[in-house]
Amino acid sequence: MNLYNFEELVSSTIVDRGFEYYEADFVADLVRQGSGRYTAVVKGADVYEIAVQLDEEGNILSSYCDCPFTMGPVCKHEVAVYYELIDRLKDNDFSEEAGQLDVKAVLENLPKEKLIAILIDLADNYPVLHNELLFNYYIYDDEQQEIAHCKMLMDSITKKYIGREGFITYKYVGDFTEELSSVLHKIEKLNDPLVSFEIAELLLREGMRAFQYADDSNGDIGGLLDETIAMIHTIAGATLDVDEQFELMEKLIHLSKSDIFEGWDDFRIDVLGICLAFAGNEEMRKTLINELESLIKNSSANHYGQYANEQIHNLLYDIIETHGTTEEARQFLQENINYPSFRKRLMQYEMEEGNYENVLSLASEGERLDKDYLGLVARWKKWRYKAYKQLESYEEQMKIGREILIGGDFEYYWELKELASEETAFYEEVKLELAEKNFRMYVQLIEAENDVDAILEYVRENTSLIERYLQYLMVSYGEEAIQLFGRHVKEKAENAFNRKQYKEVCQALKRYRKVAGQEVQMNLAEELKQTYKNRPAFLDELGKL
Repeated sequence: MNLYNFEELVSSTIVDRGFEYYEADFVADLVRQGSGRYTAVVKGADVYEIAVQLDEEGNILSSYCDCPFTMGPVCKHEVAVYYELIDRLKDNDFSEEAGQLDVKAVLENLPKEKLIAILIDLADNYPVLHNELLFNYYIYDDEQQEIAHCKMLMDSITKKYIGREGFITYKYVGDFTEELSSVLHKIEKLNDPLVSFEIAELLLREGMRAFQYADDSNGDIGGLLDETIAMIHTIAGATLDVDEQFELMEKLIHLSKSDIFEGWDDFRIDVLGICLAFAGNEEMRKTLINELESLIKNSSANHYGQYANEQIHNLLYDIIETHGTTEEARQFLQENINYPSFRKRLMQYEMEEGNYENVLSLASEGERLDKDYLGLVARWKKWRYKAYKQLESYEEQMKIGREILIGGDFEYYWELKELASEETAFYEEVKLELAEKNFRMYVQLIEAENDVDAILEYVRENTSLIERYLQYLMVSYGEEAIQLFGRHVKEKAENAFNRKQYKEVCQALKRYRKVAGQEVQMNLAEELKQTYKNRPAFLDELGKL
């Protein structure tokens, strides 16, 4: 999110309330701390502290307010500060306040004893900092102490964010997972792979539990779990002796059976997939195969769905493809052909070997079996298209290509046009068909073909799109395009009811000036002033033109 476009990404209600706070001069003590960090106080019914971190392009790297708002990523107090920042940054209007002193310079001049005293005092008052200092800088001789301290740090982070409500709201989940991810950095520094795994397992388990006590709307927890599983992959791929491999595989299989994965089969199967690293050993390979086959056998008892079973079969196939024969791999594909991923793999084999008729047969059967799944049907049609192309069956290629195009894949259009005997006639036919069956694709088509007449008709019916298509229309229909632009501005004004929307109308008027000229722009602005003379906020914005 950028400081200069945050209004597009934040609830309009929050934007309006924040703007009211900004206009009422509720933002106080805005200070530039250095390195793009700004702090402020917003006064209202209560007083809240806000901290914003910007990069050089104005991107909001972080934003924090200590108010209790939890219904979205940004509150009205933060919005008020954003508006104040926009104003102050224009003229670099920041006084040299004490908050801008260089902390680094101050600390560099302190004696070691004083620095230690400051850190001890902070650590005594902030348990999280206390644990982080020990976690990152103390070297434990005993591996169990290392594991126990990592557990202590994770517990402390979780306790910090859960708070009194027993739940981590959407606003703080990103910070929560970012702090937990520090454990991953710790693992990277360890030399013992089994200790590394123990700590990664603790993090994985906490991440899985976090789904129950945190709002993961942004996918931050899922992302942390993916990183943790990737770390375990790295641990498994390290140089391990045979005993370590057996021990780690046993731990992974035990972990995969944990109740924490109930309802999260993807993560359970991902954990089992790590064991593929040990499949080069025949005994371990047999153990893994037995485990996977047992999951399939008991799938109904474990409530696995078709997708989960397909993932398990894919792990089995990876083992067979790597450690079995080509015939065994092909036979396994045939036996599991009803799974889409296996049908696709088999068609890839047939295509590579030039068995295009077999590809057609497999694809047609897939369309029949998966007729209720439009995405899969589209996939099988594309395979038929490839096969017809290789067989030079141009009539069939054109027919199935038209179906794919109408279904929503524009990439096929240009090749189909080249196949057509009359390109212009083909375009007109496709245009009519898309206008009736897939209007989104119709719009994409007239844009791609630069069909100015069709675009003009489209804009006449949808005036709000004039700015998007202005470049298409100005050459051949400049006068009407300018008229449509003016109508668009009037319609925006008619539907504007708050300061933010009034500003948007004025921004459109500024763009209108570039094509219509200053005189026409000001005439329209005067017309709007007369029409909306009872809207003082709108008149104020129009007066700034």
